[in-house]
Amino acid sequence: MIELLIAIALTGIITTVVTMAIFQTFTGTTRSANHMVAVRHVQEAGYWVSLYTYPAQGTEITGDSGFPLTLDWVDFDTGEKHKIEFSLDSSGLRGKYYVDGVLDEEKTGKIPVFEFINPDKTKTNCQVSGGSAFSLPDIGDAFDIIGEATTDDKGVIIVSAGTVSVTTAGGATYDSGTHEWETFDAGDIITVTATSADTIGSWTSETQAAAAGITVDSGAQSATLSNCKVLIFTVTATVGTGGQKTEETRIYKVVPKPAS
Repeated sequence: MIELLIAIALTGIITTVVTMAIFQTFTGTTRSANHMVAVRHVQEAGYWVSLYTYPAQGTEITGDSGFPLTLDWVDFDTGEKHKIEFSLDSSGLRGKYYVDGVLDEEKTGKIPVFEFINPDKTKTNCQVSGGSAFSLPDIGDAFDIIGEATTDDKGVIIVSAGTVSVTTAGGATYDSGTHEWETFDAGDIITVTATSADTIGSWTSETQAAAAGITVDSGAQSATLSNCKVLIFTVTATVGTGGQKTEETRIYKVVPKPAS
């Protein structure tokens, strides 16, 4: 009887260990498979967004997360106007393709739908970041930084040679100590004016879509401003639930290049 009880106990222990091992193997295998799906989705989503961002001449982001993301350009060979709109909601990330304002079903159908993309704006979002180098050869040369974002634009003005004065219009603010600026509404203006000759430097836009342009050239030389904007696409895919849940996040930075 004692030997039988010992045998039953040992059998129970062995069965429990084997069951746990099988469960852990199954869970681990499922998590691994889910992770591979998440990796594939963030890689492919990044590919498709980058593919159409690169030739874009116009980039518009709306909403708190930057979606819908609208990209547009003109085909100089045909004169056709192309537009792609990426949208993100609980059903995933998807794109619509328009040619001359008309939805192109065939082109749209070739863009995959990524149903595992996490719609949480803290995990999947778009923003336009940028800035430029500037050269203001003469006193009085100036340029405006104009807020275009649906939420605040902010950045920093760095002067590596010469000096500038900064004035604001609208709700814009500028801190002369830290050289940080911020616009609160589209159309707010920060004006940067040279107060000494041969002033050079750079400005950065850290949030969405601030624009800049030379507004005054009082000297014999031309003031210059080289613009550079970067679309930053942060994407997270979430696959599975409970102990089998896994996530993958990637950040893509794309500099749009006008089509030629």
